[in-house]
Amino acid sequence: MPRWVKALLVSLLAVLVLGTGVVLLPARERPDPEPPFSETARATAYAETRALLDGASAAGSSPATVTLLESQARALLAPAPASAAPSGAVSSAPSAPAGKAAFLGGLARSAAQRLADAGKSDGGTARLLAAVGTAQLLESGRLARAWGLPLPAQPALPESPAPSSSVLSSPAPSSSSPSSSSPEASCPAGGSTAAPSTATDDAGAPGPGEALAAVVRAEQEAVYIYQVARTRLEGTAAATAARDLAGHQDLLREAEALARQLCTEPPPREAGYRLPAGFASQAAAALGEQESAALPAYGELVALSDCGTRNWAIAGLLDSARRMESWGTLSGALPGLSVDPAALPELPGSTAAPAP
Repeated sequence: MPRWVKALLVSLLAVLVLGTGVVLLPARERPDPEPPFSETARATAYAETRALLDGASAAGSSPATVTLLESQARALLAPAPASAAPSGAVSSAPSAPAGKAAFLGGLARSAAQRLADAGKSDGGTARLLAAVGTAQLLESGRLARAWGLPLPAQPALPESPAPSSSVLSSPAPSSSSPSSSSPEASCPAGGSTAAPSTATDDAGAPGPGEALAAVVRAEQEAVYIYQVARTRLEGTAAATAARDLAGHQDLLREAEALARQLCTEPPPREAGYRLPAGFASQAAAALGEQESAALPAYGELVALSDCGTRNWAIAGLLDSARRMESWGTLSGALPGLSVDPAALPELPGSTAAPAP
């Protein structure tokens, strides 16, 4: 090709570039989008729980602790099949802690992180993380007492804004009579921690209002049953029942106030409630069963609420599980969740063998 032709083509190309301002460059590869926080929090929880499981036997944990951690790891893995497990997260997890004190510290730190992440995750993941964190925290306390070691530092739960003082100060009816005579509270203007909501969402699925109603009903029953139990217990048990009764009365007022802040009227209180089976002969055990019955309601509220209401529900789930165990009833590996262990996926790789 003659030189003048090449020069002409270069000149034409220069004119096009200057005229359009477009430079043809190879497309840059876009970075992969970051995974949602809930997925990251769940994968991290699985990795750290697997690390604790691997170190449980070496630390001298009981078979019950090993089983608890294994059930939690399997629940955190579901519903993904074993082949889709976050195996990379396992390899980057902290090594299994050695020794009783180190194991207790790792268990308590994991519990604190799970509870913190529950406040920021999506619904179902939030409930799962809250259940795992609650069980791990209670297990760290049981092991500390069994091993004669100091109780691990307790996590600072996210603060939840108190219900509106104007709503809380509304006269509350006696727990032994219906509340139809109580004045109906209006929804506060701009004072709610969550957007006004009905009991169910637009698609008919349960919403935070319905979940709060279930918590209110559970607390109503608890107040009534504790009132009866307090008259049948003696000594330390009677004092504990009186303390727990006061706590449930506070929780009931708060739950009713939160329901009104969501612009839903809480269920009215009834004159009485059915006492648990065996209450007459084993009142303490019946109180443990009553606390157990409240766990699913708090777990559902964790899943369906957000912000301050969710933080309040996480604290309620933890406190209910604590009271449950104080009455001699274990809360299990996933308090607040109804899980069939046979339906959980098997863990990839080897699992820790139960300690002798």
